[in-house]
Amino acid sequence: MKLSSRAHYAIKTVLELSTHVDEPITLAQLAQAQNISISYLEQIFALLRKCGIVKSTRGPGGGYMLNKPLNEISIASIVKAVDKASVKESSSDPEFNHSDSHALWLRLLELIGGYLDSISLAELHSLYTTPDATQSSSDEAKESTQVA
Repeated sequence: MKLSSRAHYAIKTVLELSTHVDEPITLAQLAQAQNISISYLEQIFALLRKCGIVKSTRGPGGGYMLNKPLNEISIASIVKAVDKASVKESSSDPEFNHSDSHALWLRLLELIGGYLDSISLAELHSLYTTPDATQSSSDEAKESTQVA
């Protein structure tokens, strides 16, 4: 199973916000940091704001911040915030509802949702920002450069 690009970018940018908890970040800064178009981010952040995951501040020094503590935001809540329409569309498809594998797919989606719900942004943030993770990435880059 694959996350939609919208969900993928939402997770990436919310994770980026988690590294700047005390200061608002503009969409332009997020777009540059994550190599995403600003117009696409505007759509994503409108949905995230509507669900209460992020909040915006206006004026000089304004931008977006997380609206909740890191441990109160699950990865599932981020995905649900931006992918509500696609979930409704697939469950209302008559061919899907009458297929033999309908119950299997519903159970699989339930299990995946439960798993994503069990992962908090705080957990993902700690993986993203630990020195070990950063160090192993730079070590791998050095090794691949030395091999070539």
